[in-house]
Amino acid sequence: MNHSHFTRLIAAFWMCVLAANAPAHAQSAQSSTAANDWRFTIHPVLVWVPLGIDINVDVPPDDGDGGGVGDIIESRWDGAFFGGVTAENGVWRLEGYGIWAGWGGDRLERPSLVVDLDLVYGEGKVGRRIARDLYVTGGLRRIALKYDITLGDLPRVSRKPGVWDPLVGVGWHRVRPKVEWHASFDAGGFGAGSDIDVGAGVRLDWKPVPHFGFAAGYNFLYLKISDSKAGRTVIIEPTVHGPTLGIGLYF
Repeated sequence: MNHSHFTRLIAAFWMCVLAANAPAHAQSAQSSTAANDWRFTIHPVLVWVPLGIDINVDVPPDDGDGGGVGDIIESRWDGAFFGGVTAENGVWRLEGYGIWAGWGGDRLERPSLVVDLDLVYGEGKVGRRIARDLYVTGGLRRIALKYDITLGDLPRVSRKPGVWDPLVGVGWHRVRPKVEWHASFDAGGFGAGSDIDVGAGVRLDWKPVPHFGFAAGYNFLYLKISDSKAGRTVIIEPTVHGPTLGIGLYF
C-alpha cells in the first residue's frame, strides 16, 4: 500500500469532518429528543462502486521454489453490496453492518499474477458521545477472505481464512429532520486477527419524506492479512475505495 496516498486520504477525511462540523444555526435533532429516546436507521442495501482497487501479494519460498511478490495492474470489480442498522439515543450509538465484495485483477508482465478475492464481513460497534456529534467507538469485525492466487510459475494458492478483528475509532454524526451527515474512521486487527484493518467513510442521508430517504457516500478499506498453510505464510493486502449509493429507513 502507498502510505503517503493513505495519509492524504485520512487528512482529506478529517478536513471534511471539520468543515462539516462548523457552527450551524439549525437546531440539532438531538436537542429535541430525550436521551433515553432511541432512534433507529436501517440501510437495507447500499451499493459500493470502487473507483480504486489495489492488491499486493507476497508468497514466500517453499519446497524449493523461490516464492514471489507482486501487485495487480489491471483490476476487476465483480460487485459490492452491504447493509446495516444503527440505534442511538443522543449519548450511545450502536451499529451493525455486513458486506460482500468481490474483486480481482491481473498482471501480464513477468512474473505474471492473477488474483481473485471474495470478502465477506460483519461488524458491530458501540459508540459513546464525548462532544457535540462526536463519538468514540469500539467493536469487533469478522472477516472471511476467500483468495485464489496464481503468481508466475508457482503452484496456485487458494484458501478462505477467517479472522476476528478488534476495532477502535471515532465517529461524527449530525442528525437533522431532513438531512444527516456521518463520518467514521476505524482501525483494528493489531495482529489479533488481521495484521492491519483500516476503514473510513463519509455519508449523506437525505430524507424527503418521513421514515424514508436516500444515502450517498464514499468508503475506504485497507486490509493486510497473513495466512499460514503448510508452513507457508501468504500475505495479502487489498485496498479499495469508492462511492456508495442506497436507501434508508428511519424510525
